Amino acid sequence: MFEVIYKYLTIVFLIVLMFLLTYTAYEFYIGSISVDTIFIHKVAGIALLVVTLIHIIIRRKKLKKLTQEFFNIFSKNKKVTLDSDMDKLLDSLETKNLEELCTIFDLEFEELEIVFKKHKLLISSKEQTLEEIAKSNSYKTFPIIVKIIEYKAR
Repeated sequence: MFEVIYKYLTIVFLIVLMFLLTYTAYEFYIGSISVDTIFIHKVAGIALLVVTLIHIIIRRKKLKKLTQEFFNIFSKNKKVTLDSDMDKLLDSLETKNLEELCTIFDLEFEELEIVFKKHKLLISSKEQTLEEIAKSNSYKTFPIIVKIIEYKAR
């Protein structure tokens, strides 16, 4: 609940402060400079900085992650991962063959075949890895994992 209120108020404050800064800047542009306009401009600018700093402090983990990803884009030897949990899931399951997937998801091989047939995914043997199945069917690995989890959740 706090997070929803925080996000809403942050957006409202940012919109109001940007509007005030734009309005006072326009007033300066047309030559209508007064003590009140300068005061409103300064207060809006300082308030914008304060709201931004509070937002950065609260979301510092996200900022750190985005900064790291930004630098990973420019370093050629690092993998860019915007959602590391999803990447960990993919990395751990892509190399597993169908027998191992059956064990992991507590499924019979026949149940896994049902999932694949339902979604028109062709498999040739129990020894195929999830990555091989995805490539041979021109499919991405993550949606296949989702389909298996959806089947298991029913």
